[in-house]
Amino acid sequence: MAKKPTTLMARILAPLGSFWLAVALLVNLFLLTWLGTLEQVEKGIHQVQEEYFESWIVFAKAGRLRLLLPGGYITMGLFTLNLLVGGMVRIRKSRRTVGVIIAHVGIALMMLGGLVEHATSIYGRIALTEGEQGANFEEYSGWELVLWDASQTRDVQEYTLPEDRLEGLDGGSQRVLEAADLPFRLVATRYMRNSIPTPVARIAPGEEMDAPDYDGFFLAEQRRSKEAEADVPGLYLRAETLNGRTVAESFLFGRDKHPLTFEAGGKSWAAALRHRRHSMPFSLRLEKFTKDDHPGIAMARAYSSSVVQIDEDGSEVPVLIEMNKPLRSDGLIIYQASYGPPEGVPGEPYTVLAVSRNPSDRIPWISVAVIALGLIWTFLDRLFLFLGKERRRAAQGAPAHGDQR
Repeated sequence: MAKKPTTLMARILAPLGSFWLAVALLVNLFLLTWLGTLEQVEKGIHQVQEEYFESWIVFAKAGRLRLLLPGGYITMGLFTLNLLVGGMVRIRKSRRTVGVIIAHVGIALMMLGGLVEHATSIYGRIALTEGEQGANFEEYSGWELVLWDASQTRDVQEYTLPEDRLEGLDGGSQRVLEAADLPFRLVATRYMRNSIPTPVARIAPGEEMDAPDYDGFFLAEQRRSKEAEADVPGLYLRAETLNGRTVAESFLFGRDKHPLTFEAGGKSWAAALRHRRHSMPFSLRLEKFTKDDHPGIAMARAYSSSVVQIDEDGSEVPVLIEMNKPLRSDGLIIYQASYGPPEGVPGEPYTVLAVSRNPSDRIPWISVAVIALGLIWTFLDRLFLFLGKERRRAAQGAPAHGDQR
């Protein structure tokens, strides 16, 4: 039972730790989950996750109605405060509440792990053919604008602008990619999360384009896909000298096979939109990819990759990565994800390894263990209390609990 508030601070904390606040937050979380699940039919899980759970306020769709609800950030933030204040600060401290406090610590640890994962985790992949070596992995759905000196072939320095710096550009604002050693700057003027190059000839007579065209094409914005990986972004940009003279102007499309190239400062430069890349503290070389098919059909039953992990000091360690046996090293977890090319498609075989960088990877296991410890403590405390009462009742000659004689 919580203590009755007597001081000003206690009166302030009392509403935050109240049972009814917890109930209200759970109801709101239920509404977010329910309405968000229904809206996945139209928008897909990734977009709904952003709108409902990675937001402060949600205009949730409930049939023909629109409900203004606290988003995931507010809901989980208040729920964390409610947990800390009501379940750990204001709760009466005694032997009987030790298990409850331990369980609340486990729940708080689990929520902390979720926050760390949301803020710091990165998920991507690396594809390798046999004999190929790689030290970078690409995000599944994250993109970046990258610029490099196209005249260099080794130790090429890249200048990047991540997607979160580009979002929100609608033509009325701009983002600039510049550096002290660059004789020019890249100016991005419009960014689309999902787009497709479209011929100007497809524009109906009298219809106006809402974007400029280059070489008979323009970027048409598309509705977001249900799967985030299916979205292909597009970007309008121009390269201009430091005195404002434009040296190149066009658009970039995420699936372009060739970058935009231009001359500036006596050098050849290239710019492109690509999946955001991250370096690993080691490199992997694929020695052999093995696929075991089901008897009589061309369907994989199991597949694995024999790789060599090459550390920065040059040491090599052979590793077998299987479907349920990942490689864990230097904060990375590398799984066997898929392979290619698809059945019936010609091409050199390759393996696709999923890479995750999640500092909170072990926190769920630890938090579950702590919660289990709190529940076991509470159960045993109640059990021993009951057995003690039964022994005292038996010593006094009273009928045992449940004895109807």
